[in-house]
Amino acid sequence: MLGAASRRAVAIPRTLAHRHHQHAFSSSSFSTRTIPSILRSRPTGAAPTSLLRTVQATTIQTRPLSFAQKMKRGYQEASRGIWRNNPILLPLALLSVATATAIFSYIAYKEATEVGPQYHKFPPPVAERLRTAIYYTDVKLNPVKAIDAYSEAIKLAAELQMHPYSDEVMGIRLQVTKCLEMAGLVPAAIQVLEKTRADAYHWVKTNMETEAFKRGESDYFFARGPSTEKGELAAEPMKVDPAIAESYEKMKQAEIYEYEQVEKTLAKVVGMSVKLAELYKSDYVQDDKKAEEALEFAVQLSLGEVQRRHQAKVPIGGGNWLTLTEIGTALSELGQHYASKGKLDLSLPLYLRAFDLINANEGGVPSCKQVTLMYNISGCIGYPALDGVAPSSDPGVSRAEAIEAARKWAQGAIERAEKVEPSEDSAECDHSCASAKVMLGQLAVFHNKPEEALKYYYEAKDLYNRLELSSDAEDVSRLIKDLEKKKK
Repeated sequence: MLGAASRRAVAIPRTLAHRHHQHAFSSSSFSTRTIPSILRSRPTGAAPTSLLRTVQATTIQTRPLSFAQKMKRGYQEASRGIWRNNPILLPLALLSVATATAIFSYIAYKEATEVGPQYHKFPPPVAERLRTAIYYTDVKLNPVKAIDAYSEAIKLAAELQMHPYSDEVMGIRLQVTKCLEMAGLVPAAIQVLEKTRADAYHWVKTNMETEAFKRGESDYFFARGPSTEKGELAAEPMKVDPAIAESYEKMKQAEIYEYEQVEKTLAKVVGMSVKLAELYKSDYVQDDKKAEEALEFAVQLSLGEVQRRHQAKVPIGGGNWLTLTEIGTALSELGQHYASKGKLDLSLPLYLRAFDLINANEGGVPSCKQVTLMYNISGCIGYPALDGVAPSSDPGVSRAEAIEAARKWAQGAIERAEKVEPSEDSAECDHSCASAKVMLGQLAVFHNKPEEALKYYYEAKDLYNRLELSSDAEDVSRLIKDLEKKKK
């Protein structure tokens, strides 16, 4: 029986066997036709040779990575563990990079906006030496190397035909004085500044006497453009050779430039004189006589130039010359010097003139300089009057009139101080206001008004304490004690 079943199974056609074993998800049906003899002759387990070769090639084929792909893969692999492996060093490294970038950016910004423009007007060789000199002056003070660099810069400027009294060259010479002063070599600084002032003043004085200077001044202030009026001359302008016209224009511009340099240098001479007075009065020298001579020279030069400009009918202040405030400051400096020596009769006219100039220049707008000058005027009038000395500047003024004038100036200083807007000079303004209150208190004592005097004294003491001026506050305290003893 088993043998018969076995024979029947073998006898089933090959096509039926394939149909029963069709894949469940196949969408095609097998053909029921018999397989051609050419295919039946092949082994049933063998695959076509071409198909085998294709499968083998697909399995073992590889493609090399490009450089960019390698870099990307390496970066990805490195970034996966960098935070885990360096939890502290990596943030510090990033912070260091950011800080360094910010510092270099700041340095570049400063170089482009502040340092670079300072050397823009100098030729490159001069600018190079100046950078070295400034470094050994402002950054790493070394007067020997700085002076050598300044000297080389001045020599190169002369070789390159820079104007010897231009702003640039004069600035170099003044920097030499600054370097010596910073190094504590004040006598040497005075010697250099005296030489610079003498040379500059001689050049100014020589040029101011020439006709070219007068023409340059006239062209600078009164030059007019071409006429726009209609007329015969305007209709038929005179023909001029262009070369001659160009040459004349260049000569005219040269005269104007020379006049401008004379004006600027004259203003610098005044400033150098005031600086010399400061150096002479310093602890290194302490030569009050030389300081007084320097201030007197500055004042005489300023007032002389004001008078000359007034006669020439040109503005007496501003432009390349000193402003009225700067002239008033020079007068005030000399007035303070005289006051420190007890020469109040010499200080008073200087203070009065300085106040007029500064008040005119500031358009009557209250300022701390005005307050200080008003108190100084009050002191120059009031203190001699309290001591019974008539003002020598005006012998016709009685003692009572002088005391009343001092009271008005002191009261005016206080009233003007209240109108001054807060600024960097507020401390100076408050100090002058406190001193004016002390003056009013002393004048009140003279008029036998102790209550009014105490009121001013206490107000002044509060201001001095607020300004942390202990010595002045102690002086006022003594005045209060003396007055209270007299009341008892």
